[in-house]
Amino acid sequence: MKRFFCLFKRILLLWLLYFFVCMVVPPLFHKPSLPNSTEESASLGAAAELQKGAFPDIAADEKAQERVRSIDDNTEALLWRLRLIETAQERVVLTTFDLRDDNSGRDVMAALFHSAQRGVKVQVLVDGMNGVLRLTGSDCFRELSSQENVEIKLYNPITLLAPWKNNYRMHDKYVIADDFAYLLGGRNTDDLFLGSYVDSYNEDRDILVYEEMPGAGNSFIQLEEYFDQIWNLPCCKTYKKMAAGPAYLEEHYQEVRKKYPQAFAGTDSGEAESGTDGGPDSDGFDWEAATLETQGVELCTNPINPGNKHPVLWDRLVEEMKQEEDILIQTPYIICDKKMYQDLTELCADGARTEIIINAVESGTNPFGCTDYLNQKKKVRGTGVQTYEYLGNQALHTKTVLAGERISIVGSCNLDMRSIYLDTEMMLRIDSRELNAQLREQAETMKDRCRSVSPEGVVTEGENYQAREQSAGKKIIYGILRAVIIPFRHLL
Repeated sequence: MKRFFCLFKRILLLWLLYFFVCMVVPPLFHKPSLPNSTEESASLGAAAELQKGAFPDIAADEKAQERVRSIDDNTEALLWRLRLIETAQERVVLTTFDLRDDNSGRDVMAALFHSAQRGVKVQVLVDGMNGVLRLTGSDCFRELSSQENVEIKLYNPITLLAPWKNNYRMHDKYVIADDFAYLLGGRNTDDLFLGSYVDSYNEDRDILVYEEMPGAGNSFIQLEEYFDQIWNLPCCKTYKKMAAGPAYLEEHYQEVRKKYPQAFAGTDSGEAESGTDGGPDSDGFDWEAATLETQGVELCTNPINPGNKHPVLWDRLVEEMKQEEDILIQTPYIICDKKMYQDLTELCADGARTEIIINAVESGTNPFGCTDYLNQKKKVRGTGVQTYEYLGNQALHTKTVLAGERISIVGSCNLDMRSIYLDTEMMLRIDSRELNAQLREQAETMKDRCRSVSPEGVVTEGENYQAREQSAGKKIIYGILRAVIIPFRHLL
């Protein structure tokens, strides 16, 4: 028996070493940028590992107008998700990195469940790591999966047999309602991002895209193609329909309707149940008044297969920024490799005024991002960017690039190596002076609560900046992490 335990211990140690090496080593080898010989290499062909013709080339006279709305409040973000789900008559898609069985997660699951009950096809795609860790024990998720019109898949579920695959996650977040509107941005489906259920949450941004001509908008067609490709990947595993447990979601749906009547005012689900036509044009809600005009919206993505990725999306962002002289980047944290530092340096050397708003380490909720910034602050300054360390009441989670006076790029991609080389990511490139001006005005308000650091290291406090002392415990943890993360920063 003693020999058996010794053998078991050795096997376990060998397997743990194997697991560690598989998780840490493969992502070290970043793929290079692709040549700019095709249009796909700069944009959307990334979704299919840049296969030529992966997305339709829409003729200029066939493109329909798309209107947008920036959603920067968490309660508003929940209301718009509920409104889209309720208004849909034929199909709803929810794709998310993280879905939890908490207050807002149950609100969304209840709305999806009710839509499925009235005949709407519901497709849910969740990242496989969070799906396994967060949802396998959820009665609400089990009840949702049991509904006849609901189909659920998990992207690249975690596996112990092929641990090298576990690093590659799906970081996409969007909701599609029929062919008239979708919502895309950086929010997960939980209380940190939706509703007002918790005192400490993340500030984030979604973009609502409304189709003036249903199904004919450029970015809508691109998103539909993208979803179909990722939905049909071999790594996306169907979540087996579970036997329904306690009937909870329909009762919760009625509670949600009472709590958020503004999300359901004018919706047409009741008429849809009785057989009459519905949709955004007949529901009494003024979608055009709620949105801004654009001169074009385009979806830009990373490759979608689980593996090391060419930095397609990052290269596209850099190319967009190179066209302008006034650049503003909002990101929760900065974790760059040599190429990313070089790209930022060249951007500044070309004369572009480049500013980055990130979380101050005193308020950031990602300890790894905060400690890497402490380690890399001189390198960040050395690129020539002006850094604004935001110290607000809540942590910043917004991912936005503002280039010049017209272009706004919003979505899920952080300024870190994980987003650039490992995960699926998506950003909307929006050509709209009105939206750009709106987002710049919000950014200027944020700067007032920032500690600004110039490339020369000069620190200036904003008008409304209020210094905050770190606790002794946090200082100790950050001090330890600054050393611990060095070999693993490519995974952060």
